Amino acid sequence: MTPLSQSVPTSAAEKQVLLDLLIASRERFLSSFAGVTEEESRRHPSAGCWSVLDCVEHIAGAEATMLRLVKETRRPRSAEAPNREQFFFDRMGSRARKVEAPENGKPTGRFASLSDAAEHFANARGATMAFLEQNTEDLRATEVTHPVSLVGNVSSFEMLIIMARHAERHAAQIEEIRITLATQAMAGGAA
Repeated sequence: MTPLSQSVPTSAAEKQVLLDLLIASRERFLSSFAGVTEEESRRHPSAGCWSVLDCVEHIAGAEATMLRLVKETRRPRSAEAPNREQFFFDRMGSRARKVEAPENGKPTGRFASLSDAAEHFANARGATMAFLEQNTEDLRATEVTHPVSLVGNVSSFEMLIIMARHAERHAAQIEEIRITLATQAMAGGAA
């Protein structure tokens, strides 16, 4: 994918890059647990590790929370604030560095089923994409405080990158969980 421009204001082409990123990460995330049964979605690969359902619940809630922040709490951003778009674009989807979810982002069993959690995510992502498509302001001129204190203040543009790449990060986690569970099942069946 083409690196994002650092020019201001947000152009139609840059909004399209963000929209394409949101669409692609939505599809990757939803496909990461396609075919997983309700029973399988609740299995934990080991003590203290999230299940597939836990990951989907986390992303569904995080998407809604981050969108609420962008819609309701954005404020003017200083011209001297650092531009970290490329950093988030390049690194946010990586699982190389583990980051603990904030307390309100941890799974609690909010959804009765995997399909309920997936629907909540899909609806929240749809609302995120609608916000981007309808927004006419300079997304670099406003900022929000990210829920993970380590991240700090980010431009609204950066937050949308984070939202897309966050879903990709957890798609990779779900793929890891599925591989681990399949390996465990094979080892158990071979004994």
